[in-house]
Amino acid sequence: MTEHKDHFFDEFPPVSTEEWEKVIKKDLRGADYKEKLRWDTGEGFDILPFYRIEDIEEGRLKTPILSGNKKENNSWYICAPIFDKEVEDARESMHRALERGADALELTFQIKSTSGMLGGDMEGTSVQSQNSFEKLFRDVNLSATTLVFDSAMATPIYLAMLQNLEPEGKSGEVLSAIFSYDPFVYLARKGQLPKRKEILENEITDLVHSIGNMGSIKPLSADGRFWHNAGGTIVQELGLSLAAASEYLALLTDRGVDSDTAARSINFMLATGSKYFPEIAKFRTLRLLWKQLLQAYEADEEIPAYIHAETSLWNKTVYDPYVNMLRSTTEGMSAAIGGIDSLTVHPFDRIFEKPDDFSERIARNTQIIMQEESYFDKVTDPAAGSYYIEMLTDKIAEKAWSLFQEIELEGGLLKSLQNGTVQVALENSKQQRDRQIASRGRVFVGTNKYPNAGEKVTEEKELSNEFATVSLKSNDYDFTLDESEKALIASLRKALSDGAALGDLVPKLFQEDWSKQNYRTVQKYRGSEAFEELRMATEKQSERPKVLTLPLGNKKMRKARSSFTSNFFACAGYEIKDPIGFESVDEAVEAVREHAPDIAVICSSDEGYIQLVPDLCSKINQLDEQPIMVLAGYPKEELDQYRKDGIEEFIHAKSNVLVTLKDFHSRLGINERE
Repeated sequence: MTEHKDHFFDEFPPVSTEEWEKVIKKDLRGADYKEKLRWDTGEGFDILPFYRIEDIEEGRLKTPILSGNKKENNSWYICAPIFDKEVEDARESMHRALERGADALELTFQIKSTSGMLGGDMEGTSVQSQNSFEKLFRDVNLSATTLVFDSAMATPIYLAMLQNLEPEGKSGEVLSAIFSYDPFVYLARKGQLPKRKEILENEITDLVHSIGNMGSIKPLSADGRFWHNAGGTIVQELGLSLAAASEYLALLTDRGVDSDTAARSINFMLATGSKYFPEIAKFRTLRLLWKQLLQAYEADEEIPAYIHAETSLWNKTVYDPYVNMLRSTTEGMSAAIGGIDSLTVHPFDRIFEKPDDFSERIARNTQIIMQEESYFDKVTDPAAGSYYIEMLTDKIAEKAWSLFQEIELEGGLLKSLQNGTVQVALENSKQQRDRQIASRGRVFVGTNKYPNAGEKVTEEKELSNEFATVSLKSNDYDFTLDESEKALIASLRKALSDGAALGDLVPKLFQEDWSKQNYRTVQKYRGSEAFEELRMATEKQSERPKVLTLPLGNKKMRKARSSFTSNFFACAGYEIKDPIGFESVDEAVEAVREHAPDIAVICSSDEGYIQLVPDLCSKINQLDEQPIMVLAGYPKEELDQYRKDGIEEFIHAKSNVLVTLKDFHSRLGINERE
């Protein structure tokens, strides 16, 4: 049996690249596949449809096997996000998730600035004291549960709470815990730092000192999720995350922290998007670049990069929301195959309402299926040996490292943000993406292409994509917050143990003027928002605009163009009347008279338009109620003549759909901002 296995492939002669290319050329009818099938990834490089071993230069790619804790398999923690505002509700959700397959929990504790609100607002679960923190984690086995705290700049408070847990939740018993503390993201969002630079540096240093040698707690984050959800590319997400990690390492080692200790205190939080293979390569690339960064700081190269991944929020849609399940599934697969340490698959309804038991279960089970049925966790590096993914890894690594070097030459990430360089680059990427979405070069199924014309969004659903906000109330507790290099966390721990509430601590921890903005800002958004706003504006009308297609002449072309037309206008939520076809111009005119549409679209072949357009437009012009006349197609030679005949708009495959539909909204008196 063994001998048979050893020689099995001897029965199949090797096939040369030339032979493969000959077959491909035949299938493409003589076209060059390197031109016809080349993919512009939008990341600054193109990729070919296939690669072979000769394409990979000897020794150039040194992508490591999944590092550190992944020498035997590709296991990761299944992370369940908790969405409850009240502590008791959140606690029940945590236990329910752990009982049903999760082994990690993601909790949101973020302080939001609100004008006129003492101390700010709170987003997420309302944990505002040590007592409520302990209630939240009652009976949770922390030695078997990874914790993900989305606590941003409130991290010092929640790290102190975690370290104060007694008795079963002592920090020494925590399996692992990571925090989303990232002052660079804060600056990008707010246009300023939360406190003076020197005090902030003391805070970062003390966060690391406070955990000692406990590499299981990683308080400093390079939060790439923000750059992704602000419209950034894969290369930008990686390059900026690496720059954040480098900034931490530089600061800490300058202050005498051992480079290994500094490295172990950092985690990476990345989004996982819809570009399936490049996303797989992204996570592999990060491990490669992390090793290079460790080399630069003379740290132990075997210290693993802890990578927490979350499915993208940028590409999720309000309309046809079940498609979000498909998006999240492929995104989760990319992260799992790429080799992350923990993964949050967001429920499909996360962006517009509080997820229910069904959506949470589907999200959780997506990961369970990946492990228990697809076995993505059984092989150390599932993507190893794929020349295509190896080449993607190499190209992404080259571009991301180059971006990182540019940032370093500018003085580091903080300086680059203060100069506005990062913000401009992200805005350029955002605009490029938005142009692709507007012209449907980037498709959101159910939103900018193939919409369900009969679907409506209820008032309750309408973009309610924020967690519940809780006002902070201050006690009459007075204490002095010691912000020195090794005393902040100790000071917070004592204050919390003595009964301090969040409202007592926040004003001392956040010392910036929330009304002030010193630097250019960046905001998260979703790619489908512009189309959703169009459609929601339509739904608010007492009557939806009516579109009537006028299929005439060539049956094949009229069917194709009437389907295109229906798809086009359904993106704005218009009511579509799409007859099978008309045998004569008079029949079409009678249909216009009967239905009284706001828009009528002539659908035929370019050849058929030559006679149809003048005849049809002439007769429709005689009606008492005349619709906006549109032609499906773009016959260049006849455009001017057709405009004279009465055609007001031409819709076609290269149309900027968003701009065109906004123009129709304007003509029909629909205000998107109402």
